[in-house]
Amino acid sequence: MFFALDGFLFAGWVVRIPAIKQQTGASASTLGLALLGVSAGAVITMMLTGRLCRRYGSHAVTVACGVLLPLSIALPAQTHSALSLGLVLLVFGAAYGGMNVAMNSAAVDLVAALRRPVMPSFHAAFSLGGMVGAGLGGLVAGGLSASTHLFLLAGIGLLVTAFAGP
Repeated sequence: MFFALDGFLFAGWVVRIPAIKQQTGASASTLGLALLGVSAGAVITMMLTGRLCRRYGSHAVTVACGVLLPLSIALPAQTHSALSLGLVLLVFGAAYGGMNVAMNSAAVDLVAALRRPVMPSFHAAFSLGGMVGAGLGGLVAGGLSASTHLFLLAGIGLLVTAFAGP
């Protein structure tokens, strides 16, 4: 579920980039710089998440990131400058990077316990989530504001985490 959720939320955000660009009044170059926030946040968090998984367990870190990622996805639609967008995307990237490391760590543990190669099915779930997120996002982009869409994605993400977390 977390692999599918990760793909779903990320694709849902990507669909809204043109609307967020317009909202912030960012040029192509300033938008590109703001989008670096996702990668910077992810890289910083990815280096730390392994330690958190060792200390608290992959499951706990996955669930924590499963809360942070949906909460952070609603933030870009609240920004009105490229600088604030970049800072918010730093937070989103941190949650996204943490989720990726933690859920893959949990998946590695599950593969070892099952003694079967099930990792490809997890990555297929990510891709399926991405396709569904992009498809639904494309369908609603003309009828919902970016703020409403991303807020709904946050709600869906929190519900999935509440259901799948335990």
